[in-house]
Amino acid sequence: MRRALIASILALLITATLHAQCADVTNIVGQLDGARMKQAVEKLVSFGTRHTLSDTTSDTRGIGAARRWIFDELTRVAAASNGHMTVAYQSSMQQAQRTNNVPVEMINVVATIRGTTDPDRIYIATGHYDSMNSDIMNSTLDAPGADDDASGVAVIMDLARVLSQHPLDATVMLVAVQGEEQGLLGSRGLAEEAVAKKWNVEGMITNDIVGGTVGGEGDIDNRTIRIFSANTKGAGDGTSRHWARFVRDGVRLYLPHVKPRLIYRLDRFGRGGDHSSFFERGFPAIRFTQANEDYKREHQTVRTENGVQYGDLPEFVSGDYMRLVASVNAVALVTGACAPAAPKNVKAGGAVTNDTTLSWDMGTDADLAGYEIVVRETTSDEWEKVIPAGKVSRYTFKDFTIDNVFMGVRAVDKDGNRSPVRTPEERLVEPARSAAPPPAK
Repeated sequence: MRRALIASILALLITATLHAQCADVTNIVGQLDGARMKQAVEKLVSFGTRHTLSDTTSDTRGIGAARRWIFDELTRVAAASNGHMTVAYQSSMQQAQRTNNVPVEMINVVATIRGTTDPDRIYIATGHYDSMNSDIMNSTLDAPGADDDASGVAVIMDLARVLSQHPLDATVMLVAVQGEEQGLLGSRGLAEEAVAKKWNVEGMITNDIVGGTVGGEGDIDNRTIRIFSANTKGAGDGTSRHWARFVRDGVRLYLPHVKPRLIYRLDRFGRGGDHSSFFERGFPAIRFTQANEDYKREHQTVRTENGVQYGDLPEFVSGDYMRLVASVNAVALVTGACAPAAPKNVKAGGAVTNDTTLSWDMGTDADLAGYEIVVRETTSDEWEKVIPAGKVSRYTFKDFTIDNVFMGVRAVDKDGNRSPVRTPEERLVEPARSAAPPPAK
């Protein structure tokens, strides 16, 4: 018990120093508006269906009308941003079995808040504006999609409204993507552009099913947010896991009433989301979703059977909970974008030696103060030790073996803001073979 208590205290102390002197996070969070988000959900539902293959020409029904409404609303926000935010369509031709294997244009609505000092470093948050009913190929029947995923779109739209008034060091992109239900097609197009244009994406979040507080059995949880992250490494942790921990630590500091639940898999069992398009291309990418799901609400044609209401309707979406999710997004984006860039090219040397050396590329941030080494037991989920390394790109631990721990590096700026951690690549290797015996004489 005493050891667990000490570990908890250490975790809180490390968290408390993680985001010191950041932008006015509390003020930004305080400006988010759950009632406005609920109104956005109701408006999106009013288009009847937002199926990817639905009508694109009507002004009142279908995917095209919904897209233009999102674009127009974000354009109004941009007009009031003093030039900080721009809005544009981003499109690509995609096809899948759910488009009848026919190429279809996927059009995303992208709000970009350009960074003030490090604009080439990018943080992205998305929600998908398409919807579906019980028949994924039915593009004409109503598909309200209130929770899945008008809620995610409402979150990124309100984030755009608030963050456009608070430009950060790095660039923030808030994107309503199309075609998630057809196979993550819009996010695929966006991620492909990120690769082609060599975007430096240090963190991506998808907000998908983020409006409900009541589960299928009537269980209520309006404080927990699930954060899904996967791993790319044979040993140690990849950048998505580090991004998830970074978000959790920021929530602990700024939103103590929220329960961030880290889940170490790419998505819910056997299911997927738009962050997968970025994760598969090597970007740090995670998914936010509500604590419990009610499957009577998801992908269901609106109907009543045996007195039970089916359908993804706005009355089952909570403005207060969407505000909680938007707050978590704000903490993640603000603390990430106002921190220095994460270390690049982190390497470790420590095999078959009692010493351990970490090295990395020196960052170019004007306000870079230096780096910290973080250490934890391989069985721990919390960084347990922090060692100031100074403004160097190499650090050696004498008489300390890397065999028993995970080690990482994070950057620190002059205001005390800390980047997400980066760890060295650890590959699983074959056992070393003894040298061949000398030939007989």
